[in-house]
Amino acid sequence: MIAADRTMRRARFFLAALALAAALPAAAQEQPELVYAKYHRAAIAGDVDEMMRWASEERRAELGALSPAQRSAEAKMAEATMPRGFIIRAKAVNPDGQAARLYLSGQGTDMIVDKLETLYGTARLVLQRGRWRVAGVEWTNQDPGLPPQAAPGKPAAKPAPQAAAPASRAGAPIGSLEGAPVRKLGTQKPPCVYKPVMTEEDLDNCR
Repeated sequence: MIAADRTMRRARFFLAALALAAALPAAAQEQPELVYAKYHRAAIAGDVDEMMRWASEERRAELGALSPAQRSAEAKMAEATMPRGFIIRAKAVNPDGQAARLYLSGQGTDMIVDKLETLYGTARLVLQRGRWRVAGVEWTNQDPGLPPQAAPGKPAAKPAPQAAAPASRAGAPIGSLEGAPVRKLGTQKPPCVYKPVMTEEDLDNCR
């Protein structure tokens, strides 16, 4: 009798835990900016399979339907048109909580004149099966501005400077912190910059 009672209590506890997990809000899952950071890292590495892991179901179907040659071309195009590092300028989440947009900026290379310039990106994410997934992203050298409802990034990040990054250090990697705002005295943290390889300090800035 005692053993049966314990079994029933455990079963109730297990069912309650499952119900709590199902009821967790989307905020308990990985935030849109973290999901996009993983998608971005895979894109600039030319890893289409990893891109698919963080893509929406529709985008995943598009990538999965590509031939090996088309997948290779897709990877090269993403690598060529996206900056290696980026700053989140702002984030806008739909009132129903099912879609979000990230407004980004970063230093990229103009393929025509072969020089650094500021690129502006807009990433679209959707909530599918309780997880944020990337539905699409576009990068351009024209600043599209920010919609009124967009909230500042966390932490708030100013747009990257219009001028090209200083060339005093030859071979400085694109997306490095060179040229980023200098930390002021006090407790203000540096901007959150997502990079292909992030140090503990970088991760702390994005928390």
